[in-house]
Amino acid sequence: MKVLGTMLKHNIDTEYDSWLLEQAQLLRDRNFQHLDIDNLVEEIEALVRGEKSSVEQFAYLIMLHLLLIEYWYEESEWNRNHWEAEITGFRLQLNNKLTTNLRKHLAQRLDFLYSKAYQAAVKKTKSSINGDRFPQKRKYSLEDIINDE
Repeated sequence: MKVLGTMLKHNIDTEYDSWLLEQAQLLRDRNFQHLDIDNLVEEIEALVRGEKSSVEQFAYLIMLHLLLIEYWYEESEWNRNHWEAEITGFRLQLNNKLTTNLRKHLAQRLDFLYSKAYQAAVKKTKSSINGDRFPQKRKYSLEDIINDE
């Protein structure tokens, strides 16, 4: 731990939680000259990447499960309740994370995420059904993914 004037300086590598709290306090106090700008920028960028990845993962999982429910008739009879419960949980977590910016990001990524969900559905079911059963073009809107109805 280094001392800068009267301000304690925590090491991000060894005291991450203390470092974060210190940076937050420095921001609250508008004490910008003591901020660890390079590391702070890196951490903010990592948070943004993590949030984007998280909402993408939930959207992907919702679309995969919707595809399985709608098109894997042979298994849907036995697994429908489980898959629907999974979707409910994924939607809850997705909606807890969504902000206006993350919603816009997700809307821009839906085609890509659907293509991954489609590929996973085909792989998951290839031993029992023909993958042509699943629509290759995205059929779910952002509202379909977010809303529980």
